[in-house]
Amino acid sequence: MTDVLTWTVERRVLLADRAERLRKELAEIEVEVARLEATEMAFGQYVEATDGGRRDDPVVESDSVEPDPPAAQAS
Repeated sequence: MTDVLTWTVERRVLLADRAERLRKELAEIEVEVARLEATEMAFGQYVEATDGGRRDDPVVESDSVEPDPPAAQAS
């Protein structure tokens, strides 16, 4: 009878340890899934803003615009 009790306690401890490791692994996986979701959203917004990559990035494009030359001075 004590063998059954010993086995039950050992099995419970083993499974509790495994459950804790799996909870930690699941938490790490959920963090990575959240990062990938954020990346997908950011990339999707970029693709929409650049017409699927067929035109330049509007932010870069507006920064690279040359200023108008100064008006000629009247003498």
